[in-house]
Amino acid sequence: MNDYSDVLQVIGAMLLVSLLVQSANRSNLANTQLLISNEYEVGVTAIAQDIMEESRVLAFDEETVTGFVPVNIPSDFSNIGLDGSENGNNKNTFDDFDDYDGYTGTVTTDLGSFDVEISVYYLDDSYNSTNSKTTLKEMSITISNQYLTENDGTTLKRYTFTTIRSYYAE
Repeated sequence: MNDYSDVLQVIGAMLLVSLLVQSANRSNLANTQLLISNEYEVGVTAIAQDIMEESRVLAFDEETVTGFVPVNIPSDFSNIGLDGSENGNNKNTFDDFDDYDGYTGTVTTDLGSFDVEISVYYLDDSYNSTNSKTTLKEMSITISNQYLTENDGTTLKRYTFTTIRSYYAE
């Protein structure tokens, strides 16, 4: 009878150790997934910052590209979007802030490919989007990556960043 009790104790101890190891492995996997997710989120933020910096060096509006001040501000400003010579698929052709409106593209980094969508619109004095021309414009940048998903593991997370640009802050 003693022989069987020793065997049962060994089996019980092995079961406990295997449960502890399994728990430790789950914890390690969760930590690794969190670290990778954080690295991708830092990449998303860096891409958004790059786009914001690119857009800030451009003129506020097509009417201010040459450096001249429009006579009637803001009514002389152009409509949001491409203004003629720009190519919507090539950001290098953009010459003013709102040319980014409607831009969609893919940015490839060491982490992989990130999908980018950009919208630009005028803002009223209450910072709400408006169809009227004003001295404020807002850019909304939405970025996603196939490896950044919601908790369900299938729905892509979409990260949205915004920046506001004022004509008078130039």
